[in-house]
Amino acid sequence: MEYWKEENFKTFLIEFPKYFKDSSQDYFQSMNLPSKLNKEERKILNDKINLPELVGCEKKAVLHELLKDSSKDKFTFYLLNTPELEVEINSYDKTKKTVFMEISRKYFKQEKWISPSLISSLFKRGYKIKEEDNQYIEKLYKKIKKQYDLDKWTTLRFATKLNDRKKFEIALNHTRELFSILSFKIGKPVHFNFPNLIGIANNAISHYRESGDLILKSIDRFGQTEKIHRLDQRKGTFKRKRLEYIENKPIQNKEFEEIALELFPELK
Repeated sequence: MEYWKEENFKTFLIEFPKYFKDSSQDYFQSMNLPSKLNKEERKILNDKINLPELVGCEKKAVLHELLKDSSKDKFTFYLLNTPELEVEINSYDKTKKTVFMEISRKYFKQEKWISPSLISSLFKRGYKIKEEDNQYIEKLYKKIKKQYDLDKWTTLRFATKLNDRKKFEIALNHTRELFSILSFKIGKPVHFNFPNLIGIANNAISHYRESGDLILKSIDRFGQTEKIHRLDQRKGTFKRKRLEYIENKPIQNKEFEEIALELFPELK
């Protein structure tokens, strides 16, 4: 092992347990070391830090215990986003809860450190959505009380339906297109601050042109054509935008289309 790496290795073994005890800061000096180690060196590091002993539980319960303790949030965030550090993610706790369920609960409660990217990190580590996850998200729907709750719930639902890191990340990069389609499906604006569907339609056909065909199809397939026409009668803005789009539409984003069709099979 090179000298600089060996010195960082020693520093990491001192700083890592200290960060576990007090993770009030956003980082510690040697936190990037694991990504610079080879396979053999990573194995030595994981043996040395001994996460189960550090957390005080069996190996399969490490993440569950950390997620229950809000004072360890930044440490947990670091651990989940550092795939070189070994931790079991597909295990259940004593109450049959999964890691995904606990992260979903925190995300739905709007805890600041939780973001959809953390779910992507789970998938990157090899997490697989379980039937218990699907059931949990279905029950969580009943707790929706405001618009922001629906936005968050929908993102979680996308995760359970796609069950794949690459697909989920594509969805995250096109949430506005997906929320537009969802708005047409349920018959009212979701995520967007528009009073009705004509605002959703005008915005979508103007700004998401690489997905325009699918968006226009969703208006028709979800039975919103007549409502859109009625709302558009006075100004005719959507009619003009639609004609202009048809005459000048760009190449459609097939990668996104595959994801959208998986989430909304009614559009196939």
